[in-house]
Amino acid sequence: MFKSVDTALFDAARLAATIMETNAASSVPPAHLQSALDSAAAGFAKLVEGRKDMVQMHRKLAFIKGESQHRETDWGCFGDDSPSGLLKTPETATARV
Repeated sequence: MFKSVDTALFDAARLAATIMETNAASSVPPAHLQSALDSAAAGFAKLVEGRKDMVQMHRKLAFIKGESQHRETDWGCFGDDSPSGLLKTPETATARV
């Protein structure tokens, strides 16, 4: 779940580094590059905030799952259009095999 967000964070960090490398190797006025650097930093901050939200969501879902009173329900296999609705128990699991 987090791999794509982490990849985006790596890419944003590389972009900021590339902006600074470009600045060091060119004669672009600092004011022109500052806007690009500000945008890269803002994008990076938003990605970090989004990742934090995903971590919090994952924790909440894990808590909800742990507190749930519901047992796992077998709704059939992929491509099976008629859900059985049977509760998964050791008896039904071995009976269906």
